[in-house]
Amino acid sequence: MMKAAFFDMDGTLKAYNEPVMSEEVRRDLAELRRRGVKVILATGRSRHDLKNFDMLCGVEFDAYLTFNGNCCYDDDGVYRNFCVPREDVEAACRVLRAHPEIHAVMQGENGNFINWVDDWTEEFLRFFTPDGRYPIREPEAAIGERIYQVVPFIPAGMEELFLPHMPGCMATRWHEKATDIIPKGDGKADGVRATLERYGLRPEEAIAFGDGENDMSMLAICGIGVAMGNAGQKVKDSADYVTLGVRENGVSHALRHFGLLD
Repeated sequence: MMKAAFFDMDGTLKAYNEPVMSEEVRRDLAELRRRGVKVILATGRSRHDLKNFDMLCGVEFDAYLTFNGNCCYDDDGVYRNFCVPREDVEAACRVLRAHPEIHAVMQGENGNFINWVDDWTEEFLRFFTPDGRYPIREPEAAIGERIYQVVPFIPAGMEELFLPHMPGCMATRWHEKATDIIPKGDGKADGVRATLERYGLRPEEAIAFGDGENDMSMLAICGIGVAMGNAGQKVKDSADYVTLGVRENGVSHALRHFGLLD
């Protein structure tokens, strides 16, 4: 019996360029909680994005795994909290200075900012934020802050500009044009483990939904891993089941396929 369900946000509960979840998905999440299943958000987003962009649109979750599982909290407080080592933040700043053409978002405890923007960046930001804007600051503004993610807008392969200089970090990709550089570990799976331990549950009692490569560790650790129909082939190959796309309410379809909802 499934006692917990973990859901990625962008590309899973909602489409990237849509501000909120569909009414059907919102209704099904509420019904799942009513039936006693722990409903848990597992996102690369920051707490600030969820609040500032009103992405939850009134939906309540039992727990929130933000920053790819590195800051996890519920109504009783934060129970997992790992940030990028300061020396790695400093190294990221040096890389960005050496490659001023790279756009990067710094995501931290006190909010998110980007190092610079142009027309392409603003259009890309609008793809996953309602107004397409973050404050613009020098990269060094991140030094001394608790930074959970450095998010450069780079294609696959260019992570190697950063990672040799950031030994405490790893990269996990969520888009073909962007990656998250986060504290070294197992990504979202680390947040899932901490959450299951917090609630006294076993991995086989959990189901997880995702569409990006940063979801793969989460899909692997849970008893059932569900890939969205809009996921890349690598993600689909790692899953136990491939549901419909996010625009077809694939989450709702899978919940019924596995008998979690009527």
